[in-house]
Amino acid sequence: MLLPREKPFLSGLNSYYLDIEKFIQHLQGEIGTGCLYGKGADQELMVYFDEADIVRGLTQNKGEHALASEQLDHVFAALTQRSFQVSVYYLDADSIFFWGQLPTFRRAKSQLSSSKVSLPDLVFRLCQKKFSGFIEVDVRGRSNCAVLFFHQGERRGGSYYWGTGGFSALDDDYNTLLGMIQKSGGTYGLGYFTNDPAAAPALPPALSAEQEEPPALAAVPARQLEAIDQAVSEFIALYQETAASKSGFEPLLELKLKFIDFVSIYPVLDPYGKACILHADGSVSFADDIAAKAGAEGLVDCVWMVIEEQKLHKKFKAALKNMAAKDLLRSNGIEVER
Repeated sequence: MLLPREKPFLSGLNSYYLDIEKFIQHLQGEIGTGCLYGKGADQELMVYFDEADIVRGLTQNKGEHALASEQLDHVFAALTQRSFQVSVYYLDADSIFFWGQLPTFRRAKSQLSSSKVSLPDLVFRLCQKKFSGFIEVDVRGRSNCAVLFFHQGERRGGSYYWGTGGFSALDDDYNTLLGMIQKSGGTYGLGYFTNDPAAAPALPPALSAEQEEPPALAAVPARQLEAIDQAVSEFIALYQETAASKSGFEPLLELKLKFIDFVSIYPVLDPYGKACILHADGSVSFADDIAAKAGAEGLVDCVWMVIEEQKLHKKFKAALKNMAAKDLLRSNGIEVER
C-alpha cells in the first residue's frame, strides 16, 4: 500500500484495544478528514474518511492485490481475525479524495540511485513518456522522505515528510526535496498506475489540467530501420560481453525482467508484444519505425539499469568507446554513453 509521508496524527495504537467503528467516528469529529492505516503480520488495511462518510476501505493480503470498497465489511472482517498496529494520518479536505481514489498500481522491483540519474533528469524522462504513477524518494539518512505524483506526464504534486494535509502542489516543497537529494543523495522507487489513464486520481480543482494528446514520435526513415536494428544489436552484444564476467548471471533474462518492470514507461518493450523482439542470440528486431525510435531509447535505459545494479559501469563504459554504431543512435536522439 502507499502511505502519506507526513507525520501521523496518531501512531502506536493496537486494534485489539480499539472499537474501530467508534474510533473512526471519533476521528471524524476530531480531525474531520483522514486515513486510518493498520499493519498486521501478513495483511494491511486502510480506511479513508471525511467528516460525514467513509470514502474508501482497503484490505491487502501479502503478495495479493488490494480489495477496495466504499463499505467496511471486509475491513471489519479482517479486524476480527488478527490484530493490527494502527496509525492515523490527517488529510485535508482537498487531498482526501486524491488519496481515497488512487488507482491500482504496480511498483517496479528495482530502485534507481541518485548517483546514476538525477531526480530532475528522471522527472524529465517520465514526463516525456506521459507517465502516470509516482516516485517514492528516500534521501540518505531519511527513508520515506517524499512521494511525487504524475498524471499523463505532468507532475501534479507530492506528499513530503515535513508537510501537512497529505498533498502539496507547491514548487517550494519540490525544490526543497531537490536540494536534499543533491546534498545527501538517495534512491527512487517507481510505481505506475495499471488501470485506464482516464481513471487517474481525482485531483483538487486547483490542480486539474486539460489533458493533451501525446506528441507523435518522430518517424525514423525506413532506410534506417535496419540500421537501427543492427546498432542496438551491437549495443546488446557489448552488454553481453561485459556481463560475461559475472558467474551465473544471465544478461538477456535480466534484461527482459527489466522490460517487465518498466513496461508502463516503455510499452514497446513488452516481452509479450511484437513491437520489439529480443532474440536468443541477443539481436534485436523492431516492428516499424515508431517502435525503433521508442524501443531503442528504452532498451538502452534498461541495459544501463542492469549494468548499474551489477556494478559494471566502468567496464561497460570502456567497451562502448569502440562501438561502431553509436553515432547513428546519437543522430536519432539516443545517447548510449552515460
